[in-house]
Amino acid sequence: MLSDLTQWLGAHTQWLGVAIFLVSLTESLAVAGLVVPGVFLLFAFAALAASADMSLLEAIAWAFCGAVIGDLLSFALGRWFHQDIRRLSLFRRHPQWIDRGERFFRRYGWVSVVLGRFIGPIRPIIPLVAGMFDMPAWRFVAINLLSALVWAPAYLIPGYSAGRAARWAVPPLFWNQALSIAVGAVIVVGGSLYLLRLQRRWSALAAAALCLLALLVLSANQSALAIFSDTLVSSRQFLQLPGSERLALLHPSLLLVTLPIAALLLLLRQWGAVGLLLLTLAFALLLDWIIGLSLIAATSSLVLAVLGALLVICNRERPFWWRASWLLYPLPFLALLLGNLLQYQALEPLELLRALLCAASASLLACWLIERFGPLPRPPRTARWAIALWPYLVAAWLLW
Repeated sequence: MLSDLTQWLGAHTQWLGVAIFLVSLTESLAVAGLVVPGVFLLFAFAALAASADMSLLEAIAWAFCGAVIGDLLSFALGRWFHQDIRRLSLFRRHPQWIDRGERFFRRYGWVSVVLGRFIGPIRPIIPLVAGMFDMPAWRFVAINLLSALVWAPAYLIPGYSAGRAARWAVPPLFWNQALSIAVGAVIVVGGSLYLLRLQRRWSALAAAALCLLALLVLSANQSALAIFSDTLVSSRQFLQLPGSERLALLHPSLLLVTLPIAALLLLLRQWGAVGLLLLTLAFALLLDWIIGLSLIAATSSLVLAVLGALLVICNRERPFWWRASWLLYPLPFLALLLGNLLQYQALEPLELLRALLCAASASLLACWLIERFGPLPRPPRTARWAIALWPYLVAAWLLW
């Protein structure tokens, strides 16, 4: 049946957008998402979309709309029925579905709405439980929109890339080098999370050392990975990744947007946060100079380092996985930088990876050094939201 459906869509590509929308909606809908193989269907439909020359942004837009509406419908059901929904025959037969979602929601609060999108067994249940627990509608809608912005690309890009790769003529060693970089990324990210989860005084320093080691290995093997880098640059039109010409050439003056944040922290007497921000920039500048990054790469590193510092400032005194979920915060900036890289040749791919590792190392080193003098206090809620949203408001203004 699934093969027949994909064959029919392959012959009627004008319905691909609607199909992606419906699968995304069903994947996020209470109960239905538990029985529909949404991940497989989205992968297959995204691959068909790439083969049919549908743009990646269009496919993501269809998935985003479906995911948002599916979660809103599930939330509305929970808000309307509350605990009476347990009386439905399906939930009487499987009460563990709601029980599992309730335990997860009680433990992580609103963060469960974000995490739940990426955890299969509870994905369609969490919005239902959020409605049952009378989560404020405005908060759910905001979290729903922001999490769907991450979920849609995460679920569509693998299939879309596979569909493009099926017609992509690359040198024989490209995939070997790409696999090596992917394995290295998994080791660095997984190892850093493991070290930070230990929550020892030296955890941030150890994670920074791991990032620095990866930076040295990548710098020493740049010539050996030239095929990977050159192939991505030469294939930028084929890959059709998003980018913005207005931000293709980052200028150091962009860092002036950190001044309002620093001023706000000074007014709130958040001396530790100000020190963290300044130390992060200092460490990033030092590493950029030692590694020998170009001006654009160094600017990218400084911008990403600032985002890392803001991530730390906004997540003090929170459970570990709550803080880890904020790693999604800089992803749109990374996507924009990657799009600029491939579309406008602002940087080489390996240069961007080195800039990212410099930024991560600088943020972790600054965090470790500041916490040597005592725990970093958490700013007031309003200030945290203002600090977190400020870079995105600036980016939106630049793109306007």
